[in-house]
Amino acid sequence: MARVSVATVAQAPTVAPAEAHAHFRSGGGITRRVVGGDRVPLRLHLHELAAGDTLTLAPPHHAIVVNVWTGPVTAGPTILPAGSTALVERGGSLSLVAQEPARVLVFTSASPGNACSEGRVHLLPADRVPRCADLGGSSGVGGGMHADASMPTCPVWLHENTLPGLPPDTLDSGAGVHCHSEDEIIFVIDGEIRLGNRISGPGTALFIAAGTMYAFLPGPAGLHFINFRAARPGDIRFARGQVVDEVAYWADRLPRPQYL
Repeated sequence: MARVSVATVAQAPTVAPAEAHAHFRSGGGITRRVVGGDRVPLRLHLHELAAGDTLTLAPPHHAIVVNVWTGPVTAGPTILPAGSTALVERGGSLSLVAQEPARVLVFTSASPGNACSEGRVHLLPADRVPRCADLGGSSGVGGGMHADASMPTCPVWLHENTLPGLPPDTLDSGAGVHCHSEDEIIFVIDGEIRLGNRISGPGTALFIAAGTMYAFLPGPAGLHFINFRAARPGDIRFARGQVVDEVAYWADRLPRPQYL
């Protein structure tokens, strides 16, 4: 299994919606496999919808996290604009209707879930996402919490970060080199991510295996990304020796999401 892999929406292959436990109605749509494969333990699919399309997700094995990249879409009477999230417990289902052309991201694990489940759906419109413009240290780094893995029936994780832009000649000091205790997917919503000398824009996805040391910088346009884990996070370990309890870090700064 690759320790770090980089993919883009533009190069992601189209697949049958059934691969993502999904189907379309009202004209159909396009499903792309952004992260996945036999040797990758996490999955990320992108569903592209035209106005009026209906996307139904029915995951049989594991809880999923749905994030509206561009929208809006509706779930029943609830409007979910861009930046909204839905959690679908193992065995549950969710139908979304695109009000205009929309792109919906679906994150899940390749392994069967072992948590108890009631098959429920939890909706978090964008204006209900707990957010903070500065997480501390006057760094200008903001964050938001979409799923904090606190529900026994749906222990999945999704947070967002925004970073101010840096000049292209900024040197990487190595201070940010770190690893996480779980496999993760980073997806660039907006702005630019710099990996070494490579700068990538929106629609870039990184799969990073647990225990892999890595670092990145924002590009000149700044960076807005979301980060998915299929289970409750443990520690963040920095190459220089610092250890941070990730759940406690976020809990100290933001309240838990309150879902509809």
